[in-house]
Amino acid sequence: MASELLPPIEGLWMDERAHRYHFRGDWLPFSSTGIVSDLSPQAREQIMRTKDGPDGWAVRGTSVHGILEQHLLHVAGAGDPAAVDVHWEPWAESLTTHWLWRGCTVLAVEYMLCDPIRRVGGMFDFLVCTADGLTVLGDLKTVRTAAALKSRKPAAAQLGCYAAALGIWWPELTVDRCVTLVSAPGECEVKPQDTATCIAAWEEAWERHQAAELARGF
Repeated sequence: MASELLPPIEGLWMDERAHRYHFRGDWLPFSSTGIVSDLSPQAREQIMRTKDGPDGWAVRGTSVHGILEQHLLHVAGAGDPAAVDVHWEPWAESLTTHWLWRGCTVLAVEYMLCDPIRRVGGMFDFLVCTADGLTVLGDLKTVRTAAALKSRKPAAAQLGCYAAALGIWWPELTVDRCVTLVSAPGECEVKPQDTATCIAAWEEAWERHQAAELARGF
């Protein structure tokens, strides 16, 4: 059904090439993804090896996120469905027909927000009110195979950052559930978590980040 989307936060924007957020005259030094990342150097190296190319995770993530964004904007009455490249049809079909969107009200899509005290910026993928009345905050992850879908961990701390920041800007809005939506070719799976659990994971990640900053002498 058509819905009224949350208005953007005034004065917040992102330099996409640098992936840095700017808020009311100030570059924010931190991003949600940067703080919650706890990959080992070996894991980072492996990720960078699989980033580029026609089947790399960078183009896959950008393409599939764009498909979902256009689909949800269309559900909200704010745009047309995206034309889907044949290469991404196996991801698109199961993603856009997922039960989560049936009868939902779309509240936000690819929404930028920040914590101005901690100086952290971020962008979540979707916020919807489901057909049964639950407000659900979600992050989309894409994987190359159905096997990888099963092993993909929920983005608890990242979702907790978004939920906490939403509470700063929209205190009247209660997030009932956080979900990591994992999209694979021909299959899409929701991994739900309690909002409080995600916020606790975010607080732990923030504490680790602060400890690391102190250890580096900042």
